[in-house]
Amino acid sequence: MQVWTVSEPGVAADAAQAALLGMIPHLGSSGFRSQALAAINLGLPSGSWSVYRIRRDAPPVCYLSGSHARPDTTPACLHAYRTWLYRHDRTFEALADARQPLQALHLTAADVPDARHRHAIYERHGLRERLSVASSFPDDSILSVNLYRHADQPGFAERELELFSRLAPGLLAMVARQIELCEPVASVPAGLPPERLRELLLQLAPSLPQRELDVCVRLLAGMSHDGIACDLGISATTVKTYRNRAYARFGIHHNNELFALVLQRSGRGG
Repeated sequence: MQVWTVSEPGVAADAAQAALLGMIPHLGSSGFRSQALAAINLGLPSGSWSVYRIRRDAPPVCYLSGSHARPDTTPACLHAYRTWLYRHDRTFEALADARQPLQALHLTAADVPDARHRHAIYERHGLRERLSVASSFPDDSILSVNLYRHADQPGFAERELELFSRLAPGLLAMVARQIELCEPVASVPAGLPPERLRELLLQLAPSLPQRELDVCVRLLAGMSHDGIACDLGISATTVKTYRNRAYARFGIHHNNELFALVLQRSGRGG
């Protein structure tokens, strides 16, 4: 395993510039996750990627994931990771302990210390290596952008690690901006836990199916469509289908209307 501090870039490599320029037109769009990965592949071939925030003693929040030119196994990986494996993941400890704002990490499947983590994610889904750029926050959380090489791909070469160092600051900034643009503009009060949200939604629509309920609870918690897809192990398109069906039952069309309905039902509306 290698861990190093990412310095401020000077003159970026052509491939890094091309990747970042390829992402810019798609910022704020639903196609960002696939188009950004395609742009990264212009100079740094990667079979798949994921973006998530890690917190101590809490399930990670996934913002987006996807694969390039291969079947997408990232929802299954992230669902297993968020359900229980995150409790055993020690691969970010070096980043969490280091007092640096921006760091990169390279590890192979053999570097993953926990056998359950290594088998359920890397061996089961044919992942060979991971490159991560991560930034620490005052609340001890870490935002991580992760690129994966698969078993049918060669390992990352030294020149590619150097390219990643040049790409990493812009990549993380671009992803952070995408998260800001795509997060819901409204949120429910912190005093309403998921269990209470479920109760309120079922009061509004007693026949609401489980999957539609799952999606609505996560929307109310502030998760993006891509994040919900990662969490539930389904596609973002399927998330939107469940959302639309639920909104039809409620007689609404927009996220803000859902927030307003739940706040009114809870007695906290304006």
